[in-house]
Amino acid sequence: MVKNNSHSVFEKSRIKNSIFPPKEEFERVVKRISKSEKKTNIGLAPNALPVEKAKYDFCQTIARYRRENNLTEKSIAKQLDITLSHLDNILYSHIDEFTLDELANYANELHIHFDLKVIDYGRDKASAEVH
Repeated sequence: MVKNNSHSVFEKSRIKNSIFPPKEEFERVVKRISKSEKKTNIGLAPNALPVEKAKYDFCQTIARYRRENNLTEKSIAKQLDITLSHLDNILYSHIDEFTLDELANYANELHIHFDLKVIDYGRDKASAEVH
């Protein structure tokens, strides 16, 4: 195979048609996000545990509720009796900052309807979902 600038012609074609950014760009963004404390939406890891997925869903649901109802961060923080910094952690899905029951209580305080289901797919597979 013909090599050109350390990538084969096949690799360059595959990379050119890829929807993913180049590896270097991806690593730069991951590094920036992992150091972020605020104002960066933390994505959910592909290998996230069911409880992490449920916590992420709660954060996304609360953020969507805020947007759809044109509410200010200040008004939601006041209603939940939390600091703006703590609310930012919810709105930007910093799930490590919360327990599942804490996020469920916040959604309840905002009168957001949700169903929390634990679905048993057998001993090896279980899932938690928020709707």
